[in-house]
Amino acid sequence: MASFEIPGLLIAVVLFSLLAFFYSQKHVPSKFHDIVTWAVVIRFFGVLAYAFVAFGIYRGGADPVIYFRWGQKFASYFRDFDMSPLFDPTTWRGPAFTGTNFVGYPAALMILLVGESFRGTWLLYSSLCLIGLFYFAKVFYRAYGGIEYKKYLYILLIYPSLWFWTANVSKDTWMFLGVAVFITGIVSNNGKQSIWAMTFGLFWCYLVRPQVAAMLAFALAGAYFLGSFKKFNLQNIFILVVASIGALYFLSVVGVTDITEVTNFAEDQRRKSSYGGSEITVSEGPLGFVQAPINILLRPFPWEVTSLLQVISFLDIYIIWFLVIKNWKAVKRAAFSIRRDRLMAFSFVFIGLFAVGAGLALVNIGLIARQRIILYPFMFMIIYAYSDRRVAFLKQKRQVKHNQRLKEIAKLQKA
Repeated sequence: MASFEIPGLLIAVVLFSLLAFFYSQKHVPSKFHDIVTWAVVIRFFGVLAYAFVAFGIYRGGADPVIYFRWGQKFASYFRDFDMSPLFDPTTWRGPAFTGTNFVGYPAALMILLVGESFRGTWLLYSSLCLIGLFYFAKVFYRAYGGIEYKKYLYILLIYPSLWFWTANVSKDTWMFLGVAVFITGIVSNNGKQSIWAMTFGLFWCYLVRPQVAAMLAFALAGAYFLGSFKKFNLQNIFILVVASIGALYFLSVVGVTDITEVTNFAEDQRRKSSYGGSEITVSEGPLGFVQAPINILLRPFPWEVTSLLQVISFLDIYIIWFLVIKNWKAVKRAAFSIRRDRLMAFSFVFIGLFAVGAGLALVNIGLIARQRIILYPFMFMIIYAYSDRRVAFLKQKRQVKHNQRLKEIAKLQKA
């Protein structure tokens, strides 16, 4: 255990609560602040639960434990105002500044704030995900109004995998904020786009997972391409081209200089993720591209469940599929809206790209369960954006406007 475990956790509780309160005041309507309070409590217990898994089951071999220890190393430099870990490759964890190495920097910052406490550092770090979820909910409200906002906000803040897997120092926790900021650029104020928000979000994601930043950029290009059939203009073409160039650059960072090298990169990632008792196989050749999304969106299958964590992973993904089936009409409406709804187009394209890319690269059910959670806010968005309630409300609203127009016309005719 770290030398300042319990005091650091108490300090983190205070700082985490202040951050949650501050951002919820700005991004969550006041009548929903009760769920924000519950989200803070849930994440506190989520950290304790994850610590039990990390130390009790994995015996300290979990990635967040390693990231914390690397953060300790960087913090020892920063305490002496020595910034050499930022530019000295000999201090890095790995060959590059970005990726795995970068996670140590925010971990070091958290350690400087709360002391050398695993649970304290993890709790404060998890605020990045919570703030990101506030942004997701804000984007949903901007795009689809308040009819299903409550459901969307509640499921984001209480869904188990979204607080359990991000209750620590990890790449996944970091990514939630970056992706959320990125989509605020897609649906910015007054329905306009913000290139600055999208750029910042991409850069944030690039720092730890350049390959996912590439997927985001490709998904943006895809959304603008689909939208261009409805409105073919210079702005759409410009963003499509810039997003495509950006995506290719992010791929070059991870060593993919040609699109044909994607499969080579995936094979290399498979070798790195092929460990533990939950390893699965991926077919070679074209069949692998068919199996990849199945692995991400449907594994583990019922007959593969052999442990408590796999039971949780099974329920985690199949509860979402239950919601998809239950709201099938809404999902179909969302699918048919992609030519006029850029956020829906982006959601479908990003889910597809991630499912194929991650499915080709990951052969460990535990890693799949952890990394696919970045898709969940988009899947919930698809489920609730065109719900029966919202469609009925919009229909009623249009009917009221139509009746009002008829009355105005009748008055003019009488005059």
